[in-house]
Amino acid sequence: MATAFAKTRTSAVLAAPLAVLMLVPYALRGQLYETPQGDGMVIFGRYRLWAEFVIVAVLMVPLFVLYIWLLNTHGIGWATTYWAALMALLLGAAVALGQGSMSLPTGRETPRGKRWQVAALAQRPGTRLSAVQLARRLGEALPPGTVLVAAAASDDLVRRYERLGFTEGKKRRVYRVVPED
Repeated sequence: MATAFAKTRTSAVLAAPLAVLMLVPYALRGQLYETPQGDGMVIFGRYRLWAEFVIVAVLMVPLFVLYIWLLNTHGIGWATTYWAALMALLLGAAVALGQGSMSLPTGRETPRGKRWQVAALAQRPGTRLSAVQLARRLGEALPPGTVLVAAAASDDLVRRYERLGFTEGKKRRVYRVVPED
């Protein structure tokens, strides 16, 4: 994911910790898929934002515990340095990954129904379309009436989603209702 979304190899190295942190909730929920060739990946699964927040919060507990331990054993200086380094690492990774969408994939314009999310279609540099093909195969297995949602990172990606049958919403959100057979 980091090599697919970062612009340079150095950016990819900086982005790797954040990419891992972003992918963990989906991997734990069984929503992270890799192409058979190993050159692409996609997040695909039921959209439940609350579950992602709970998993990230649980993952943050050890980092906070380490902060408290440093504070109690080494004082405010060490604890502040640790926290600043952690924030700098996450900020650097966020800047390196900067092509992602800042929108949630659903909004008022999103039709009601069981919502499934497609996200983080990542393709290794020098390879083509296997992540999109994987997402398409996964989407074909959904029952009619299911609402597939995504947030595009650019206007160009919105147009690409539209070519795949998605409807544009606000803030680069897109959705597609799986048709009846």
